[in-house]
Amino acid sequence: MPAKRKLAAIMFTDIVGYTALMGSDEDKAFEVLEKSREIHIKSINQFKGKLIKEMGDGMLAQFDSAIDSVLCAIEIQKQARQQIEEKIRIGLHLGDITYDHEDIFGDGVNISSRLQSVADPGGIYISESIQKSIRAKSAVKTKYLGQVKLKNVDYLVNTYCILANGLPIPSAAKIEQLKGKGLFHKLTRSIYTYIILLLLILAIGPWIRDAFKTEASPISSLLILPFDNFTGDDSLEYVVAGIHDALIGDVGKISALRVPSSRTANAYRNVEKSIPQIATELNIDAAVETSVTCYGENICIQVKMVSAFPEEKLLWVHDFNIEKAQLSNLTKKIANEISQQINLNLTPQEEKLLTESKPIDPDAYEAYLRGMGHWELGTKQDLDRAMGYFQLSREIDPDYALAYLGISSTWGAYVMHGFLPNNEVYEKAEAAQNMALKLDSSLVEIRASIATKYTWGEWNWKKAEKEFLKAIEVNPNYAFSQAYYSHFLAIMGDPEKGLPHGELAMELDPFNTLYISVHGQALKNAGKYDEALELLLKLYEIEPDQGIALPALWAVYHELGDWQKALDIAKKIYILKENELALKSLEQGFEEGGYHLAMQRTAEMMITNRDTIYVPSWQIATLYCRAEKKEEALEWLEKAYEEHDSNMPYISVDPIFDFIRDEPRFQNLLKKMDLPE
Repeated sequence: MPAKRKLAAIMFTDIVGYTALMGSDEDKAFEVLEKSREIHIKSINQFKGKLIKEMGDGMLAQFDSAIDSVLCAIEIQKQARQQIEEKIRIGLHLGDITYDHEDIFGDGVNISSRLQSVADPGGIYISESIQKSIRAKSAVKTKYLGQVKLKNVDYLVNTYCILANGLPIPSAAKIEQLKGKGLFHKLTRSIYTYIILLLLILAIGPWIRDAFKTEASPISSLLILPFDNFTGDDSLEYVVAGIHDALIGDVGKISALRVPSSRTANAYRNVEKSIPQIATELNIDAAVETSVTCYGENICIQVKMVSAFPEEKLLWVHDFNIEKAQLSNLTKKIANEISQQINLNLTPQEEKLLTESKPIDPDAYEAYLRGMGHWELGTKQDLDRAMGYFQLSREIDPDYALAYLGISSTWGAYVMHGFLPNNEVYEKAEAAQNMALKLDSSLVEIRASIATKYTWGEWNWKKAEKEFLKAIEVNPNYAFSQAYYSHFLAIMGDPEKGLPHGELAMELDPFNTLYISVHGQALKNAGKYDEALELLLKLYEIEPDQGIALPALWAVYHELGDWQKALDIAKKIYILKENELALKSLEQGFEEGGYHLAMQRTAEMMITNRDTIYVPSWQIATLYCRAEKKEEALEWLEKAYEEHDSNMPYISVDPIFDFIRDEPRFQNLLKKMDLPE
């Protein structure tokens, strides 16, 4: 049979350190190899690839689609992190191959193999041909690493790495290494050059050493560590924390920098770790250390920037002494200084965002921070406390935009969690949000809030996407925008496209349980129940009362058909809500006829008691869905539509509705809301 040529995406993989493992523990090596093989074959089949051959501990596969090859590689790395200790490297290239006798040859195979060999352990490197093929079709993020000289490839290859939750991001030092050694290395490959250089050094000493000094590695990611409070006044801790949070927000507006969130930064407070150790854990290039030394009529702050690689080194230090009235402009000044010190050219939009703004009362800001801490937990009690703090912030400073935004967001959360009907709070939420927008339209928090209002409040998909993209443009490091844009894309019919945004939110803020919960929901809506379950159970161990995670966990157990565990989580939810009637209905229904009857009895109880206990129609509809009662589920969904329930957009994607999705009444709801069918 003659050889055939075709264009294909080629994936080459390898287990890092397998040869050494084989020499030290042969049984474990074979166990790792078998598990890796299972992961590869399942993932390759899932993404419509073809396994060409196994090569020891590596595999060669072919895909007709570049995006399928990338998604497959991401899935392999996810599964490998969960199931084996050893790391896998993956290289991908789109190019011509020769197909002959069930084997493939050619440039595509060679380049993918060489990309794999230089990739980070646990990472995915791709060529420019792959990157160009996926950039317009996928939300998968990439990072340009430069032109890389690959072994046995006679030209430089534009190389990228895939950015996804859990995948390593090459440090600046690694990127420099990939680009090849400098002039000094090229000269010193010859013994004669060594002799010449030695004579030159002896002759002209310091001059020649200075001539061969290399510039500091470029900085593309920066951690702003928690501020040290050296004022001696512990009552200022929230104010100091507020300045820290504001600095992260302002530096995060620089699109060329990846800046982890304040919650991530705060995880390293009082931790005995060096900057290189922290940088390795978070894949960052440098860190900012800040200390507040005086706080009164004047504020004294010292800022240091320290590189992590190739060694820990102080790059810059600056003392700021400002009047207290200018506190809100301080972080913008620091952000501008940082951009100058690492030679970043700000875009006109970024320059505008980092110009001086109106002063903010630090007490108002402290109250706002306290409110946000409670808002993220999502329980009725915490939302009540959050509302109190936001209102206090507004009283202290009636012109503080974020105070109004907090009030608006809390009204919205009351509806989302089923504590109040939408018609009771909509005007209040709208008025507070409009006031926030009037006071400061540049705040990313307000842009993101408007995007969520258009999505879950007004069902205006075009305006929602415009605002989400605007929020991400204003601050790509704001995890809230990324997390909820993930859900927006799912609602619009593409849950897979949204997942990378949720992963990025967790990467930017890995210690924030809200974003873990939101991503767990997204995984469930994408049909990835095992991944969702694993993520949500880990969160359940850390924070068993998380208001968003529990309903998501209930939904996952329901989709998996694990009725007992689904019932246990439902009980937990109603215990937290102090709804004894619902708890009793669940238990009696389960004893009478199992899980489905328990759901039906609870829905019936809620209908009976609607005059005394507020229960949204949406909640009754979902209970009937879990009971597999079609007509009842459709009836209450139609009522939820009439009530304009903020959860209704999820009917386009939530698998709980799959059993009625083809019903004409359900299709009519999708058409009314202009949702994908």
